[in-house]
Amino acid sequence: MKRCCLLLLPLLLSLTGCKEDFATLHFQDSVRSDPKAGPQFSDQLVHEAYKQSIYTALSAQGLDPDAIALERDAEDDKVIHLRLADRSLSPEQRGSLRSLFEGVTNARKASSMNLRLDLDNAHASVTPSGSSGLPDSIDASLEFDPTFEMLLARSYEDTMSAIVSESEIEGPVTCKITAHLKMPERLQLIAYEALEDDLREPGLISLMIRSSIAKVPLRVHFDDPDLNRHLQQKNVQIWPSSSKITRPAPVPFDEFAISIGSIGVQKLTTAQSFDTRKDELQALCDQKMQTLGRPFTFQMGRTLDRLSRVDYL
Repeated sequence: MKRCCLLLLPLLLSLTGCKEDFATLHFQDSVRSDPKAGPQFSDQLVHEAYKQSIYTALSAQGLDPDAIALERDAEDDKVIHLRLADRSLSPEQRGSLRSLFEGVTNARKASSMNLRLDLDNAHASVTPSGSSGLPDSIDASLEFDPTFEMLLARSYEDTMSAIVSESEIEGPVTCKITAHLKMPERLQLIAYEALEDDLREPGLISLMIRSSIAKVPLRVHFDDPDLNRHLQQKNVQIWPSSSKITRPAPVPFDEFAISIGSIGVQKLTTAQSFDTRKDELQALCDQKMQTLGRPFTFQMGRTLDRLSRVDYL
């Protein structure tokens, strides 16, 4: 009997296979599986959206998704362990796998939400009167909020009526990403006036520096070439949330709205806590963002573009 068990052991090992640790993938946000997807039989499942994104990228490289196994780290929910099944990949295929991940991380490093504010100090209005003391340009950046918001193309009166009655309101809906302008701490932003819907067009910025307030004409230049392309093609618009487009709700002066396109006519409920379509609308906006691609997919969503670092084992 003992000899029989020993003979069966190699057979069992060949059937179950052994997996080779290949890489540890570090992501910006949690890769934890979605509890809404069904019973969680393991605490180390990877979110289906991340899995499908990785599998799709593998297939595009001519690699078989079945050749790998993905498992979330037991302690760090931003980490995925990638293992190779049965040492099935050739050296060339392993090189392709490395190139895939390095392509993402290198593109992420080259991407940027940085921008430059070019100030026209010669035409600045300073209170009290004097020199603004501002540089000719200011380096800043935009930081994204993690979820989408909806802009409904209806009148203020219709919107307020729906809010009062806590009823649904129907109209064309645009997906909006909320971003916050980060500037040097010595400068305090107290107003931003966009003269056009395009943030790259001339505008006016009011800054407090020491005991003076300077209102200065400016132009904005974005570092990221993909973002500039989207803006030039009118796929995306950026404006201060405090502008008339997003009134009447008061918002911080450093908040900016990034419109990424329409998801058509939708019904929205003004009682947000009871909006049963919230997840569905978020998913529609996520699809819109995925269509636009980078640099937005580097900042939001659940795709391979959220990969920040790879450790090879």
